[in-house]
Amino acid sequence: MDQQRRVLLAVALCVGVSFFYTQLVVKPKLDAQLEAAALTADAGVAGQDVPGTPQSPPTVAAAPSEDGGTEVAGAPAVPAPTARTLQLPRPSMKLAASTQGAGLVDAVLTGTRERNTEDLSIAQGWQKLFGKKFEPPKAIDLAEPADFGLPQLGVSVGGSQPVDARLVYAVTEEAPGKVVFTGTQGPWKVTKTLSFGADDTAPARYVFAVDVTLENVSGAPASGELMVHAARGIAPGSEQKASLFGGIGNESTVVCRSGDDIERKPPDDSEPEKKVSGTIHFVGIDQQYFLTALWPRDGAVTGSCALHATSALRTASLAMPVSLGAGEKKTQRYLAFLGPKDLDLLVQLDKGAAQGHEGQLGAAFQPGLERTVDFGMWAFICKGLLFFLRFFHGFSGNWGLAIILLTVMVKLALLPLTHRAMVSAEQMKKLQPKMEELKKKYPEDRERQNVEMMKLYQEAKVNPLGGCLPLLLQMPIWIALFTTLRTSYELYGEPFWGPVWTDLTAKDPTYILPLALGVTMIITQRLQPQMMDQSQAFLMTWVMPVFFTAMMMNYPAGLALYIFTNNLLSIVQQFLLKKYLARTGQAGPPVKSAGATS
Repeated sequence: MDQQRRVLLAVALCVGVSFFYTQLVVKPKLDAQLEAAALTADAGVAGQDVPGTPQSPPTVAAAPSEDGGTEVAGAPAVPAPTARTLQLPRPSMKLAASTQGAGLVDAVLTGTRERNTEDLSIAQGWQKLFGKKFEPPKAIDLAEPADFGLPQLGVSVGGSQPVDARLVYAVTEEAPGKVVFTGTQGPWKVTKTLSFGADDTAPARYVFAVDVTLENVSGAPASGELMVHAARGIAPGSEQKASLFGGIGNESTVVCRSGDDIERKPPDDSEPEKKVSGTIHFVGIDQQYFLTALWPRDGAVTGSCALHATSALRTASLAMPVSLGAGEKKTQRYLAFLGPKDLDLLVQLDKGAAQGHEGQLGAAFQPGLERTVDFGMWAFICKGLLFFLRFFHGFSGNWGLAIILLTVMVKLALLPLTHRAMVSAEQMKKLQPKMEELKKKYPEDRERQNVEMMKLYQEAKVNPLGGCLPLLLQMPIWIALFTTLRTSYELYGEPFWGPVWTDLTAKDPTYILPLALGVTMIITQRLQPQMMDQSQAFLMTWVMPVFFTAMMMNYPAGLALYIFTNNLLSIVQQFLLKKYLARTGQAGPPVKSAGATS
């Protein structure tokens, strides 16, 4: 028995040492390497080919024209227009567009919650707890960086006569809320209008109109593939994969809705490209709590979406075939959304589109952007939790208190099952002497022991698994709350209490909540009557809480708050139920606690 306990203790110590070694030794070294990589990123990626976009053939001899395009070889040389950046003032965003690619190179959100998650070390977390001030996290920029030369909402033409995604355009019109770019390459003249309305209320504040007119300026028919790109470069070290002890991660994915299916592509340097053909409703970049989405304004189009995702770049390109005769032109209208992935906001966006708010949300086409809020297989439970969390937040005004009230509600709902579980445990205690006799009677025959014990349970009408039912019902709620916290913008950046717990979707940098959770979990296990042998009891009472605490240290503080509150309520509940069962004569004889030694 002592040997088993030593082995289990060693396992727990290994888990703890591995976690703290990762956090205190490996992570600082990795952060330093990533910071050094970031300093050289501009030199390393500038000038690279843009994956998934057409490039000009190297053999074409052409001279730039005044309107931002090219003329055939032999024409008088005209200096190429110089790429420049335009500032597009808007109250809700800091916008900048570039004439290279005719797209956005900055889309900085200015809301108080529209910032990156604060990432503090243990030391910084405790310093903040005692009043030290730190710079707020960097604001979310949905169009950075522009090192690859492919701007957000850029345009190109694919095929044998391409228009380069990095073509330098001329600005032919610039007015408040509107800018018009014109460029020519090969047989194509491209006129692109980027505009947004004066309405700065949600969701219109995050919506852009992108109109692209493609004209065949040659004397012969021309065909190709018109492509508009949702694009964003990824700075080194700005994203992390999810892991058991490393937290939920924040990697962005590229998405495409083809027909009724949502295709997602996570970053993969070995297989970066994925192409989907069909009826395209929208393409986009899902950045966990924020979204860039692009969709055809007048209805889904027959075409394809090219999804590209590596550790350094995410692009989602909406492509549609185009064929024009000499002198013919075609205009394709798009809408784009760059903002928080708030479920209500995205639903409101669809409703506004259905009502046909011309000039604000465009024609009556609903792309279904709310489907980018992906709760997975736990969607039903997650939406239920969100409903009650919003209800409790409505009168408490604090999402942390809303989580506590949700915990109380769930605990009260499970009270009848918990009462049955306690009664079943007390009945099991009464059977303990008979169970010990069976072990002595059949010491070498475990199968016969199990058969006789099952007969004993049936005669006494006891369910040996009854005590597990409340925990089994809690597990889906824990998983669904975890999914809700890592997915729902409603809870992103929302505080609980004090100077440290300012974001319920981020980890607790002081680790106070996870450690308190672990302590209360041990107390809860020791209060429960144990019908298992001492090695199993030791595993459940000490090893599992240590393992669970180490895992929770980098998980959302809101989840730790829920489980900690649940443990506190369980301790009070067990104490009161034991008193009640003893008073009503339902309590069994005392047995050794879970942590007792033999």
